[in-house]
Amino acid sequence: MYVEEFRSPGALTAESAEELAASAAGYSSRITVAANDHAVNLPVLPWCWADLGIGEGTRVTITAEGGIRPPDLEDRRALDALTGRFRALTST
Repeated sequence: MYVEEFRSPGALTAESAEELAASAAGYSSRITVAANDHAVNLPVLPWCWADLGIGEGTRVTITAEGGIRPPDLEDRRALDALTGRFRALTST
C-alpha cells in the first residue's frame, strides 16, 4: 500500500470528483480518498464527494494498493498520477 497525505489547495467539487474518478480508469489499483474521518473508494467518488467535505486546507489522504500491472509499481504510479490530478483539479 502506498499513501500520500497533503493539504488540499482548494475545494473538491462534483465536477472535479468526476474528472478525478475518470482519470483512474486505466489502473487496477484500489484507490481511496479520505478526509474528515470519511473514506471513499475512487470509483464512487462522483456520488460521495460531498461526504468528504474537502475545502481549501483540508487534510486529504490518498491510498493505492493491489495494482497488478506490474505489482507494486502500478500502485506508485497510480498514487503519483492521482495526487497530481487532485491538486490540479482543486487549485484555486
